[in-house]
Amino acid sequence: MERVIFITTGATAPFPELVAKALSPECLAEFEKEGFTKVYLQCGDVLAEFQKGTYIPPQGTCRLSVEAFDFKNSLHDDMRLCQAKEGVRKQGLIIMHAGAGTVMDAMRLGLAMIVVANPALLDNHQDELAQELEDQNYATRSDVDGLAKAIRVALMKQSKPWAPQHATVKNIIDDVVGYQADVSSRLVLD
Repeated sequence: MERVIFITTGATAPFPELVAKALSPECLAEFEKEGFTKVYLQCGDVLAEFQKGTYIPPQGTCRLSVEAFDFKNSLHDDMRLCQAKEGVRKQGLIIMHAGAGTVMDAMRLGLAMIVVANPALLDNHQDELAQELEDQNYATRSDVDGLAKAIRVALMKQSKPWAPQHATVKNIIDDVVGYQADVSSRLVLD
């Protein structure tokens, strides 16, 4: 049965370090050990290097199917390949840069995810988001070097489910900051 790991590096800033690490012998061996059959990779501007063979594992060293593309308008359908579907595929995993939009899309689908901040960005907003997601048990946070270990951790942990697909932005923010629980605890009902 198919089991997909989807890796996305984002559209605005190249993240070749994540591509290189995810396709390293160490991580590929971990993917195989965990029963993954396919690595599906959105690698942005790094696609040309991927196609030249820079990141492709040597033939015969990996039994995984590895496919890559640069950009798409939406990653929703690609992420859905990580959802379990009875008789077709097992629950997969997403490894992603810590971009807020990508994270929200994965959370809406209820997918296990590893969030990796891109250190090339000028500030640490991605790392702050990744840390908060891990603190609230929505995701597993990792840096590039710790990716192989994070794969094991993410697959063992039960991440907290998130808001439904059509929740309003107000309800999502209220839920994340705990507003409803705080207000409800102060209400006195007759």
